[in-house]
Amino acid sequence: MTLVLPALTAFDPETSSEGTLDPLGLYLIADQLATKLVPAVRERMQRIRFLTVMAVGAVLSEELESNAESNECEPWLVWEWLVVEALLRSPTIAPELRGVPGTLVTKRALTSHQYLDELSYLKTPRIFGFHGVYKRLAIHLGLVDVQMSPLSSAEELVQAWARDHGWLTRQDADQVFDVWRTGLRRSLEATPPRTYTYWSGEKWEQLAQAMRPDGAGKHEKKVLSRLLLNNDHRSLGALSTIWSLQEEFDDDNYCEESVFAELKARLPNLLPLLDAITFYEAFCRKLTDGFNLIRKYAVYADMRGLKVTELGVESKFVTAVAGISSAFESAYATLQAFDRRLAIEFDERFRAFAEPMESSETAVALCEHHESIQRGKSESGKRTWFDRLGEDRIYLRQQYRESISEPMPDRFVHDYRARPIRNFYKDLR
Repeated sequence: MTLVLPALTAFDPETSSEGTLDPLGLYLIADQLATKLVPAVRERMQRIRFLTVMAVGAVLSEELESNAESNECEPWLVWEWLVVEALLRSPTIAPELRGVPGTLVTKRALTSHQYLDELSYLKTPRIFGFHGVYKRLAIHLGLVDVQMSPLSSAEELVQAWARDHGWLTRQDADQVFDVWRTGLRRSLEATPPRTYTYWSGEKWEQLAQAMRPDGAGKHEKKVLSRLLLNNDHRSLGALSTIWSLQEEFDDDNYCEESVFAELKARLPNLLPLLDAITFYEAFCRKLTDGFNLIRKYAVYADMRGLKVTELGVESKFVTAVAGISSAFESAYATLQAFDRRLAIEFDERFRAFAEPMESSETAVALCEHHESIQRGKSESGKRTWFDRLGEDRIYLRQQYRESISEPMPDRFVHDYRARPIRNFYKDLR
């Protein structure tokens, strides 16, 4: 019999739950719950100052029109190119730069051809560039509208930013704005649009220093903090309470679980949501640890692959998946008490784990569930992380043999915005 080895594709390493491959389809419900807890804040957010960068760009480009020959090239996108390129060009900022979406592709583009354009920057900037990451928050806080046009809060934030730079009058700021606006216009009108500014190294450095992620001044910090902590119709839910907890933790003991323990004591009105998250995470943890152990054991299997039913006698696997049906029941009940729609979605997606079963059956069910999730990810489906060599035998594809976590029964699988809020807090202290 001819043995056909699995085909390989590039591995996408897991960095955070948002934007990962999500092999078990757990993230969608977690993200909806997180949005209920802290609206508009996304897991990928790290540097709050990008709200200022967006506000300045919105004011700068307000009177500019998009390139008619490039439907996707809006002024705000060209502004993003200019800012990220400036940061990467700066010899003082670039070596310590963190939390800036698009830096890897920018480095490659500058090394290759010394400019950014639609082809060399992120293919989906509206999702992964800093505008894409922070746009929802900027809209929620009233900085910009859906077309990225500036609103009153943007004007206030830009004035505070200008004041910190010593530009006390609009005329002072306009001297700098005119340079940036000219570079923005030239870049937008290039064919095709690209970073085309005629700027000297001094001009690039000036933009970089003005927009550096860690460069917020006193007045700018005050406006940003007020926007984040307001309690009117633009409130960010539990953010203000999580913010008030920051001094109680250091970086070593700061985690979602410890934050949740405090939230339950301080926000009794949110207990239905907090319980739904806690019990959903307990269910997610069992599935995640079980699936990771399947991968771990599969790494050591020979060319015949792993017989997954044999995991029923592996104590570590048995412990990890014990009580999955009870965890399902608890998660469903708390989701039902909080949001019936989410409970229905949970039941439809994870019903295979609703009834008690042997550990060997759980191993089979996890593999079948993964296959089902992968099939549903697109019209043609996505490849599974393993290939079937028989009814209960799998061969783990090579790129999924890396970064396999050990069971972590006391930890959440997903993030619920505690980390970005801490990053915001540290940047605005």
